[in-house]
Amino acid sequence: MTDLSRFLTVLCIAIFVARIGRADETTATCATCHTSQAGELVQSIHSKLNCQECHGGKAGYEVSAQQMKDYKLDESTARNRRDAAVGGAHAITFDHGTPFTGKPARRDIPVFCGTCHADVERMNPYGLHTDQLGRYLTSVHGKTLTEKGDDRVAVCVDCHGSHDVMSAKQPKSKTHPLNVPNTCGACHADEKLMQDFGVSAEVVNEYRHSVHGRLLLEQRDTGAPHCATCHGNHAAAPPGFSSVGAVCGQCHSHVEEEYLASIHASQEGFRGCIQCHGGGADSHFHNIQRITVTAPHMVERYERLLASNPNPTPKEITAAIHPQPGQLVDEMMSTCTECHDEPDEDESLPKLLEAMEVIAASERRFVVTAHRLDEIARGVLLVEDQQFRFEDAKTNLIEMGALQHRLDPNALQEESAKLDAVCGEVNTALDELERGLNWRYRALFPIWGFALVFSVVLYARYRSLKVQYVEPDPAGAGRGRHP
Repeated sequence: MTDLSRFLTVLCIAIFVARIGRADETTATCATCHTSQAGELVQSIHSKLNCQECHGGKAGYEVSAQQMKDYKLDESTARNRRDAAVGGAHAITFDHGTPFTGKPARRDIPVFCGTCHADVERMNPYGLHTDQLGRYLTSVHGKTLTEKGDDRVAVCVDCHGSHDVMSAKQPKSKTHPLNVPNTCGACHADEKLMQDFGVSAEVVNEYRHSVHGRLLLEQRDTGAPHCATCHGNHAAAPPGFSSVGAVCGQCHSHVEEEYLASIHASQEGFRGCIQCHGGGADSHFHNIQRITVTAPHMVERYERLLASNPNPTPKEITAAIHPQPGQLVDEMMSTCTECHDEPDEDESLPKLLEAMEVIAASERRFVVTAHRLDEIARGVLLVEDQQFRFEDAKTNLIEMGALQHRLDPNALQEESAKLDAVCGEVNTALDELERGLNWRYRALFPIWGFALVFSVVLYARYRSLKVQYVEPDPAGAGRGRHP
């Protein structure tokens, strides 16, 4: 046996012995043990990342059968703990390698995520903002974390998830508009946690019952405002009373313009929009309620009223189509009297009632005209021109809804006069169309009379010819008689 042959023989025996000694070992990856996290990562927006980019460690490990058994036992006992994915015994007995950093502490997570998300070069290909870490650190959450050291506040993983991070466009994402109330509510609906921070835990429930919450959660309108729309996302902060009008003005810009022209806008301590729309004295300003009703809803309510009451009074019409202003006065009067403490002597209350009556009269004129126009449109008359003209009245009505925030009865009177003028024009045009239709109906009477007389004469001539030219058949069949 040559030296080379002896060397190869010894090498084969050594490999065989080594394999026998490692028969109970297997090469494992992170996913071998951390199956749930691996499954989440595959479906997340970070699916192209590997575990080592965030946690360090090796790409593969030699794990013995006993270690796997110990891990599974430990995982089952720790399943309901926050560190169930790691497992106490597994973390102690298994060496992930020197580069392994493990699970970051909550206080370190913002900077941990910011390692990539604050990197301009790395985020540019994805079109993502790189100032979110800076914004977070200026937020109430970030300041509480960094200045007070309280890690119970929201950090990145609370809102975005950890391994299951998804795009906000995905329906299952925690940051999808339909899910944002639940995401924020995980903390802000926790009564014990909010009590420690001196914050009401009722705000999420109030939002759900607000006009914005119903629009988002019931009608599934993802364009409706949610928590982040008003408070911001990474730079989340509660808007102060001095700025709440500007927050609402992001969407309601025209209303904001009219409100800023009112006397209330300059009053120190006035709470702006939420003073009237915030849901009342016992709410926490998230139960935003709409005072006005859309034009189609008013018309629909008026038609329902007519079904049970064909001749309603003006008061009954107003109560049916738009009861909210009266409710507003009842609910907010206690707030108004904080400043207007002498209602009988204060000229503001009569102005408010005057403005409400101007709006109510215009609404009545609008719904009556709209109903008449709709009824005639269902018949034989063509009213496209009148329908097009009536759209101006709807615009006037919407404008009055914004103008009422100025608290200026004269401005409302001017807009009301425009609406009345449009309704007058439309009604005049409809009167002319109906008169023309009536004249056409009357013109049909002599035509139908002539047709009737002609039919009678024709029938009489037919009978005469029948007697003259047709003689009876003895068998009853009839037989023609020719001249």
